[in-house]
Amino acid sequence: MVTKNSKSRSRSHLRHGVAYILSLVILALCTSLAVTLASGSNLNLARSENMRRDFSAQVSAESGLAFMLQTISDASISGNTTYETLTSDIADALGGVMNDTPNLGGSAISCTESTVTVPTITAGDLAFACTITRLSPDGNNNQRCRVSVTGASDGISRTVSLDMKLTMIPPGAMAYGIATKGTVSMSGNAKIRAMGSSDDASLFSSAFASTVISANGNPELDGDLFLCTDNPAAVSLSGNVEIGGEDDIDDILAEHTHFGQDEPEFPEFDLSPFPALATTVLTGRNHSNKILNNVYVPANLNPNFNGNMIINGIVYVEAPNKIKFNGNLVLNGFVVTEDGSDLPISGNQLTFNGNLFVRGVDVLPDTEEFAAVKEMRGTAVLAPGFSLKFSGNNCGINGIIAGDQLEFTGNSSLGGQLTGSILGLKDLPMTLRGNTEITINRLDDDIKPAGLRYVSKLSVVPNSYAENGQ
Repeated sequence: MVTKNSKSRSRSHLRHGVAYILSLVILALCTSLAVTLASGSNLNLARSENMRRDFSAQVSAESGLAFMLQTISDASISGNTTYETLTSDIADALGGVMNDTPNLGGSAISCTESTVTVPTITAGDLAFACTITRLSPDGNNNQRCRVSVTGASDGISRTVSLDMKLTMIPPGAMAYGIATKGTVSMSGNAKIRAMGSSDDASLFSSAFASTVISANGNPELDGDLFLCTDNPAAVSLSGNVEIGGEDDIDDILAEHTHFGQDEPEFPEFDLSPFPALATTVLTGRNHSNKILNNVYVPANLNPNFNGNMIINGIVYVEAPNKIKFNGNLVLNGFVVTEDGSDLPISGNQLTFNGNLFVRGVDVLPDTEEFAAVKEMRGTAVLAPGFSLKFSGNNCGINGIIAGDQLEFTGNSSLGGQLTGSILGLKDLPMTLRGNTEITINRLDDDIKPAGLRYVSKLSVVPNSYAENGQ
């Protein structure tokens, strides 16, 4: 017989059983949720760690690339670099900057025929390695390479790369129409014109003197004045002076005169190829109404060229020598001297009087006699250690003019078809007076004048950046 109390106890037991079961279910759900949350947290932590490592590797690669680009920009590479010597020349240039530095930790840059290897560099928590791989030249025959930098972090690596091309860089002084280490004096009706941009007729002096540049009378300069000195009193202007298209002296000094400039690099020379090109050894001091080819002038000959003279090819001059080109001289080539810098300049002089026409090597015939000479383009007169004097009715000077001291007087008129840079190589005064008119033509400025030493720099090829994760 079931009593009322027993029924009540049964219902109570049932309720407790259901509650117990529900508790177990809830506990199981909570446990499952906890496990799921824990697993999710661990996954997120793993993902975060992977992202950190990936980011660190990318930062290492990007930082390494920036470092290498800066280092490469500081390296001067031989101007004679070819496809075959590209990697060795780059390795030599970078080695000069990076070897024996803490960055490489005692290691050194190495190379094979096609690849330059920079040892791993560590900076704090960052580490990267670099390879420079030779590529085929571009359409303009510029040598090219690919700079690849791999950054690593805890087993993850990222590689970034840029292509670069090798470009020959002329000395900084050649960016100006006239650049000299000495003072400059313009007087009378002296004029310096530009065939193209007025900047082509700019004038630079690196001298430090009480008066660095003076202009009086009616001189005209299409370009601006540039000086290393920061002393405004070093520029003396008077008369009807016109500079940079301005004839008000206050405006010239304020707007077209630039003080405190860094001295540009003046060229160094490689004169070694020239003596062998001059195959006709000159004898005798006086020469008139002749045609001469590839002339070699021995030291102390001191010859005079008079009348109607035509000289084809090179005129190579040993030092010391005092030479006068008088009368009507047509020079289908150029003049180069031995470096006479160690001798008194009073004994090293080239004087160009009368009517002078320097047409350059392009007009020479395509014969074996002139084959090597015709490769020496862009130079008219290259005379380290010599003074150069131009007077009379000179016209048509094709190529650069460089000497220790320069003087332009009388009715001298110079115009170039290749490059018109005029370089004063020593701290000696340059004079332009009388009716001198010099026309600077820089319209074909890609030609690199013969006899100058050049260096090359690597520059980034646009739109060549690439990434490669590993």
